[in-house]
Amino acid sequence: MNDDHTEVRIRFLGSGDNFGSGGRFQTCIHVDAGKSRFLIDCGASSLIPMKRENIRSDEIDLILISHLHGDHFGGIPFFILDAQLISRRETPLVIAGPPGLTRRVREAMEVFYPGSSGVERNFGIEYVEMIEDETRRVGDLAVLPVPVIHGSGAPAYALRIECAGKVIAYSGDTEWTDALRQVADGADLFICESYGFDKQMKNHLNYRTLMAHRSELRCKRLMITHLGEASLERAGEIELEVAADGMEVVL
Repeated sequence: MNDDHTEVRIRFLGSGDNFGSGGRFQTCIHVDAGKSRFLIDCGASSLIPMKRENIRSDEIDLILISHLHGDHFGGIPFFILDAQLISRRETPLVIAGPPGLTRRVREAMEVFYPGSSGVERNFGIEYVEMIEDETRRVGDLAVLPVPVIHGSGAPAYALRIECAGKVIAYSGDTEWTDALRQVADGADLFICESYGFDKQMKNHLNYRTLMAHRSELRCKRLMITHLGEASLERAGEIELEVAADGMEVVL
C-alpha cells in the first residue's frame, strides 16, 4: 500500500438521504489519499457540492458505488458529461460497484441525455463490477465489497477501503447485519448510515439499533450519515459524531 504517513482527507460533499432532508445533498464522500482522489458514492446532486468545494471532475481518479439507487449513483451521468464538456478530461476514469453497474449507468445516461452513452470522448471509462467478499485492487486501493440488506435491483454492498495505510469502512444503505462487524473491524473510520432514529424499517438502520450494536463495531472512529427527518429532529439526543455537508475528517 501507500506510505503509512500519508494524510487521508475525507470530505462529506453530501451527507443527506434520498429526499434531501435538512437541505443536505445526497450521498457523496470525497477522499484525498495523496496519490489517489476518489468518491465514495455519487448521488444525483453531487456535482453541486463538488463545484462549491472547487473539486473538478478531472481530478477524480475513481468513483466507488455501494449500490444502484439514484441517491448513490445517479450523479454519474452528470459527472461524465462535466468531465467531457467542462473539465475536458483526458485521463481514464474508473467506476467500480456492484454487478449491473455498467448497464445501469448507461441506461441512466440514455434516460437523461439520449445518445450520450455512446459518444466518443477523450478519456476512457473502465467499469469494474466487484464480486462480493472478494478484495479487489482498484488503482492504489484495495476494496472489499460485503453484501448487505438493501433492495436496489442489484446487490448492495458495504465497502472496506484500504488506502494510504488507512482503512475507511462504509455501510452503504442497509438494515443491521453482522456483515457490518466485519467491515468495521479495526477501521480507522466507519461511516455508517442511520436513516431512522428509533423506528424499525426495511432496508435501513436506525440510531437505536446501531447503538445497541455499538460495542460489536471495533472501529477506531464511528460517524453516522444519511439521516432522515426523524433523526435530524432528534439530533440533540444522538451521542455519535454526525456527518454534515462540507465536514472534513483527517486520518
